Amino acid sequence: MKINKKIESFLHRRGFTHPDVRSLVRNQLYLTAGTCLIAAVVSIGFAPWALGLAAGAVLITFNFWSLAKFGQHLAYMRKGAVVSLLIRFYGRLILSGLAIYGLIVWGQCSIYALLAGLSTVVVNAIFWGVAGFRQKVKEA
Repeated sequence: MKINKKIESFLHRRGFTHPDVRSLVRNQLYLTAGTCLIAAVVSIGFAPWALGLAAGAVLITFNFWSLAKFGQHLAYMRKGAVVSLLIRFYGRLILSGLAIYGLIVWGQCSIYALLAGLSTVVVNAIFWGVAGFRQKVKEA
């Protein structure tokens, strides 16, 4: 597919050098775009629910993007890897918590919709794992 190659080259230019990480991030971008599209279509009459769904998917995609990009470099760090990992982890955790708090309190988003949006990364990981397992079974 042409769009896959364009997104793969875009991600490679952004520092995603490992092919499996690139495919995971690419699929997460697809899931987020699909989730936001579904939220836009369904938003008539369900605006807080649709906003929560889209916001959860976008928030977890930013988190996943950051984690995937940093995780590639973490494997090659000789010193300070643990401290760097902890600082970035807690920084993302605090910012995500504040964003979720703001979406719930001020945005009046549905908690269930936020959880559904946040779970897109789990769906992505499951599909990626099943696809990888199926490929290994076919090769055997």
